[in-house]
Amino acid sequence: MSAGAPDSRIGFATEGGGAWKVWDRFLTVDGKRVYHLGNICQTCQFLFERLDGANTSVNIESAVGALTAGVRTIADPVVAQLVAGLPNDDYLVCLSEATPQLVIPGQPDDYFVNEQVALWGIDQFWNLPHDPRVPYYRAGEVNLGDRKRLFHFVIPMFPENWLDKKVVSEYVQRLEAGDSPTAVSISLLDIKGPATWQGEIDPTEHWVFSHFLVDGHHKVCAARQSGRPVRLLNFISFTHGISTRDDIEQAVSASVACK
Repeated sequence: MSAGAPDSRIGFATEGGGAWKVWDRFLTVDGKRVYHLGNICQTCQFLFERLDGANTSVNIESAVGALTAGVRTIADPVVAQLVAGLPNDDYLVCLSEATPQLVIPGQPDDYFVNEQVALWGIDQFWNLPHDPRVPYYRAGEVNLGDRKRLFHFVIPMFPENWLDKKVVSEYVQRLEAGDSPTAVSISLLDIKGPATWQGEIDPTEHWVFSHFLVDGHHKVCAARQSGRPVRLLNFISFTHGISTRDDIEQAVSASVACK
């Protein structure tokens, strides 16, 4: 769907580099850059990096009740209400469920330490793996065949220790009672793979869904603590990822985390 508003608190920005008019991509909130989304190069490594502006969620007061109760279908009126507050774009709207796994940067389960280094190697300048500068969540992955693998990451605007423990506990109780409170993300699909590599590596192409949380940090934390799945309402941009519309539709169709 084509939707959004020119005065949305959330936005996208780009910056040129060298001979490129557009090279780096950014997610913004209230005009401040909150995440570096990597560059447009298809053979460069995938990355996201939290910036100084990432210090708040985008709460939509009128949707709090519906999101707490849980969104069951994309035909729910709250979906149109939420998408109207996003930046002008073409979106695929997707309801998914995931049991998030918290990842601490630099630990063995960190994508940037494990899968990325296995394919691209260590950065030749820094001689270190990429640091996203925030704990994030892995939310499932699937083999697409032809040496392609799809990863889902849920990326918060701030770390868990900023959250209200009482609110998290309340959501844990809701999840354990079988409720489906819903978090909201604006999502991108980036498809990246090096032009050359050494040895028999599989996969050689990473399809990465980045789900940036704009609302629902307490819900995702509660799901992580309880081991229960959390429902995500994903607004997937057709224009700001390194992918085509067909790629996005294929990834959603094949995904274990987004139905």
